[in-house]
Amino acid sequence: MHHMQVLKNNLNVITDVVPKSSKILFLDVPLHLNVGDLLILKGTEQFFKENQYQVVGRYTDKCSREFVEKHHGKIDQDTIIVLQGGGNFGDLYLHHQILRETVVRCFPNNKVVMLPQTAHFTSFENMRKSAEIISQHKNLTIFARDINSFNLFKENFTDKVIMCPDMAHAMWNIWPQQKPEDIKREQMMMIRKDIEGNTKSPYENNYQSDYVDWEDICTDNDRLFFRAMCRGERINNKVPGHLFPTINLWYKYTDKLVDRVNDLFLSYGEVVTSRMHGHILCALLGVKTKVLDNSYGKNSGYYESWTNKVPNCDLIPFE
Repeated sequence: MHHMQVLKNNLNVITDVVPKSSKILFLDVPLHLNVGDLLILKGTEQFFKENQYQVVGRYTDKCSREFVEKHHGKIDQDTIIVLQGGGNFGDLYLHHQILRETVVRCFPNNKVVMLPQTAHFTSFENMRKSAEIISQHKNLTIFARDINSFNLFKENFTDKVIMCPDMAHAMWNIWPQQKPEDIKREQMMMIRKDIEGNTKSPYENNYQSDYVDWEDICTDNDRLFFRAMCRGERINNKVPGHLFPTINLWYKYTDKLVDRVNDLFLSYGEVVTSRMHGHILCALLGVKTKVLDNSYGKNSGYYESWTNKVPNCDLIPFE
């Protein structure tokens, strides 16, 4: 069995906590142009589909917190609150962490599930304050993407912590595999430029004019559409009933965006990247990849936990 199929099968551990056909409320849907988070989203929805979950509502990261506060204690107790996975658990992306804290405060009687996450706090005090809030919930499960996150969750946030690969792995055998005739170019350098960039990387020092990040792959039309969706969510936050169909429009648009990104990756013989989901996407498409670490070891932790046995996937260590 291909190791990517093994990783997809490993996602089934989630059904031990969220049984098939469960009624769920899905929060923190990514409304932004970090394509890695969109890959997670597509994998999550594929997993929901395969397990026949009854999704009673979907709310983006632009309106999830407002929804939670307005519906404090008003969600049926048999509905499981499910939050999008990713790498934003901690104090680098406070908007998402505050949402998690709000959820556990507002829905103490619902099962709460946080899909596979990597955790990172720059401050012990910030971690302690967040753990004080989140650990109060009596029916919380957090899925961890790497052993360091697993230990942090287990020691500080909840006893119910389970190792699980990233949700994007649900797209194995859904998206196409690279064929020799797809390859038009030799190598793409995809190095992250944001707060998780690794300034110690020789690639960031030596190839600054030649590498790309998700923001370079997205177009001006993508940014225009994104801004229109944000305006729609501002309306939804003010007007009862969520009249603007953000979710439907965003899902359709990002399906095409992800297809376009897949075609770009398939056209390269090799991708060198410090983006975890640049690495995972290559593994899903059968594209040769070399992964560099981010600023706090997220990529190497994930590689050692899951993708080190995937063919043509290598980690480039720093001296």
